[in-house]
Amino acid sequence: MDQTPPSANQILKVIFIGFGLAALGIGLFLTLYLDLQGVEPLPRLLVSMCVPPLVIAVLVGGYALVTGRFSPSKTES
Repeated sequence: MDQTPPSANQILKVIFIGFGLAALGIGLFLTLYLDLQGVEPLPRLLVSMCVPPLVIAVLVGGYALVTGRFSPSKTES
């Protein structure tokens, strides 16, 4: 199996996507945490901690399903 190392453009693309997803997660956490001020502390914290990773997972999973980039490669028999 001959694999070539990623180019600088690919690395930069991955870094920017990672920073974007991290900023989205932090923004969602802060928005949810501050918007749920009337709720008791435990449910407020649990919702704020669980929803951002769920949103990120749906975005990445949807991208993988739509583009097919993460589908397993076909093995030769």
